[in-house]
Amino acid sequence: MRRLLLPLLALSALSAPASAATLWAGANANTAGYGVHAGVSVLRVPFIGTLGVEGSAEQQWNNGPRRLAAGLTLRDVNLPLTRVDAFGTVGGELSSVNSDVVGYAEAGLRGPLLGPAGWRAFVRGNTGGQFGGGLGLEIRF
Repeated sequence: MRRLLLPLLALSALSAPASAATLWAGANANTAGYGVHAGVSVLRVPFIGTLGVEGSAEQQWNNGPRRLAAGLTLRDVNLPLTRVDAFGTVGGELSSVNSDVVGYAEAGLRGPLLGPAGWRAFVRGNTGGQFGGGLGLEIRF
């Protein structure tokens, strides 16, 4: 029994989320503009991370079209031996240019700064052929 317990404890320690969040909100600047995002966790998945729902709103730098998005996210995916975790989101976005809804996917990394505040870096692409990335700050509760 002891032979089995030690590897399980080690695996648990390596796969524990860096900062599993129930609620989160943040602001970011990206290649197209700036925006805000917020989300809520729905289900914690042991040894993997947290499933949640996230929404975002963005404005282009030149007061151009706005972007509204909502999606399902997998967050708090621990990168072993670091204080950084990964996330990925898939969903739909609406642009005020032509009012079409397109699918999008986003992936990135999150890390701690001070207390519940942390940094966030991401890349994103949509089925309309747009790609970009950005940096931001996030508060997790």
